[in-house]
Amino acid sequence: MTLILKPAVAAIALVSAAMVQAQNADGEPSTTRAAPRTVLAILAHPDDELTVAPVLARVAREGGAVTLIYATSGDAGPGTSGLDRADDIATMRTKEGRCAARALGLGEPVFWELSDGALATMARAPGSAAKRAVTLTRDAIAAAKPDAVITWGPDGGYGHADHRMISAIVSQAVAGIDRERPELLYAAFVQGEGRGVPGFENWAVTASDLVTDTIAYSVADLDAAQAAMRCYESQFPLAARRGLMRALDGQVWRGAIPFRRAFSAPH
Repeated sequence: MTLILKPAVAAIALVSAAMVQAQNADGEPSTTRAAPRTVLAILAHPDDELTVAPVLARVAREGGAVTLIYATSGDAGPGTSGLDRADDIATMRTKEGRCAARALGLGEPVFWELSDGALATMARAPGSAAKRAVTLTRDAIAAAKPDAVITWGPDGGYGHADHRMISAIVSQAVAGIDRERPELLYAAFVQGEGRGVPGFENWAVTASDLVTDTIAYSVADLDAAQAAMRCYESQFPLAARRGLMRALDGQVWRGAIPFRRAFSAPH
């Protein structure tokens, strides 16, 4: 997730969790829920976790377990680094991902080191990056036994091909589990929210009636997310590193991050 942003300054505008409501697909109110105790976050690049960072920080702060996985090292995304060698970019972004994980209170992130920008290349072929990622996802779920898996929605946020592929890959792996299937949660950017946040004008939106879950976070969790944001010097200009998390909190999340559950609960 790489955005070139104008300066964004927004006041912290946390609201009561009871005020953060939407409607789910059945037309019933969707209010804030307890955070999962064990979370597996599988994302495409270092910095993708920023879209859900306050929730990851909350789970860790409350003593839960979070496994953060980056499918690629982001070696095709120089961002604002000025670097042009893929291995140099990968080294920098790996360091930044570790920094962000520490800021969120998480353990060492996992790097699959698949080719950045190539997850969709010949995805059906034996030995492709996509085939390997499906196997790695299944293995990660079996090892972590998470209550919830968090990943990109089908839109990939703003349409990034690797984001879309990770969404499809993780969805495929979870859909194939017939017993003790974890929840699969897509982070949702709710329709009508956040258009004033520079860099998010063209993000895909989720209709509010499709939001099934919202997970609240505290000021401390937002502070942790802000600290994680500051790690990504290669991907964001200074103004964004200073202000983006506050802007998202004040104009989009408002104290709770919305999610869309990928699959209905088993009957």
